[in-house]
Amino acid sequence: AALWLGACTSETPPPDALVVAIEAAPKTLDPFLATDAYGVRIGHQLLFDTLLRLDEQLHIAPGVALRWEALTPLSYRLHLAPDVRFHDGSALTADDVVYTLESLMDPALSSPYGAGLRDKIAAVRAEDARTVRIDLKAPYAAFLGDLIVPVRSRAAGRGNPLLGSGPYRLVAEQPGELVLARNEAWFGGRPGIPRVIFKVIKDTNTRLLKFRKGSLDLAINAVPMDKVASFGEAPLSDNYRVEEAPGLSYQYLGFNLDDPLLGRLAVRQALAQAIDVAALIRHRQREHAVRAVSLLPPDSPFAARDLPPPPFDPARARALLDAAGLPERDGTRFELIYKTTTDHEAVLQARAIQSDLRAVGIALTLRSYEWGTFYDDIQKGNFQLFSLRWIGVADPDFYFELFHSSRLPPEGRNRVRYRNPRLDALLERGRLESDPAARAATYRAVQHILAADLPYLSLWHNNNIAIVSRRVRGLRLHPSGGFEFLPAARLGGS
Repeated sequence: AALWLGACTSETPPPDALVVAIEAAPKTLDPFLATDAYGVRIGHQLLFDTLLRLDEQLHIAPGVALRWEALTPLSYRLHLAPDVRFHDGSALTADDVVYTLESLMDPALSSPYGAGLRDKIAAVRAEDARTVRIDLKAPYAAFLGDLIVPVRSRAAGRGNPLLGSGPYRLVAEQPGELVLARNEAWFGGRPGIPRVIFKVIKDTNTRLLKFRKGSLDLAINAVPMDKVASFGEAPLSDNYRVEEAPGLSYQYLGFNLDDPLLGRLAVRQALAQAIDVAALIRHRQREHAVRAVSLLPPDSPFAARDLPPPPFDPARARALLDAAGLPERDGTRFELIYKTTTDHEAVLQARAIQSDLRAVGIALTLRSYEWGTFYDDIQKGNFQLFSLRWIGVADPDFYFELFHSSRLPPEGRNRVRYRNPRLDALLERGRLESDPAARAATYRAVQHILAADLPYLSLWHNNNIAIVSRRVRGLRLHPSGGFEFLPAARLGGS
């Protein structure tokens, strides 16, 4: 048996605490600076309340702002909840919202959230203690999504950056462990779980051993795909269950369109039909993913649901390459270089793609690099093929960053060097379109153009997978894969 299935002694979690395994410690919990996954999931979602939020259907939903109105295409008014208090008992008011937005926009802070807000906001002011007015420099249809930001206390300022108003407060921190206690006065209602203990367990086998010992209650997307099934079988199934729900992760294959070969549409079409994506999902993802046809998840209100994925058709791929004047000679038509990281699963995925392309006469050379070197090459355009994922994309405005011709690196993230004036015009229109139905139609047209032009080959959307103790009740996974559900969860008997 594998090491982690060996004999273990029990380490029962405290009866009043949920013990959560995380793969890495947050780099910072300061909500103005945190960008890493656990810094955001613990800081933004538990220690702080955000002005607005995304609900499970990926719609903008109330946060500290209970309601909002667009006065004009350039002006918004936000109405705050009357009963929000910071953890020190002080009231959260419009002045704190103004302080938060002005601080984020201050270049001296160097907040990763600042540039986007500075580009869009002309002025922000408190109209009264519960009302905030925001004026924009230009119309921007996706602006409400930019208000999913944690609200900080003006009085506390930089002196106490972790003073939040969220459902939990930080009560202890030491290397490898964070302890949160519930905010009894949280405006969203008293959280059901008294304490949450986050254990930093970087090693996969160690995490699995801890589950075997019964010392963990929860891990989200922190168990290898090939081990998930074991939690549905005895003895692990006696203490744990597997919760699975759609997520916001998008895996794709990127083509360098400045490359002489990959700049040809027929070559990209052939590659798309030569790769057996269904087999990759079956064998590499263990069916814990769904086929992607675009950046947006299938449940998105903006998704083009009539868009089929490219079929797996090696014969058609060979015919496309023949017609493009790329015949097979001695078993090979041409060579391509596929760059990836040293991550074990990423390398196995690359090898499967290599095998598929070999069958149509394409010799794929694999080159794996440490993350920093790999990322630097992608940013500089020093690649032919690569695979990466985007995480957390809910609003289609992100298409502008990825595919508008003005957003080539280093200014933007159009890594594949895609240029299409027709798409540029649609992306610009989408930013200005205030009517929801018209905006959705615009972005469905965007998805159809990208599916035809194939700057990316969409691969899959990973599901969120949680290993959950049977004593945990009321858990509903959010598409983000974060901890938004915790305030509503409870422990057996708590």
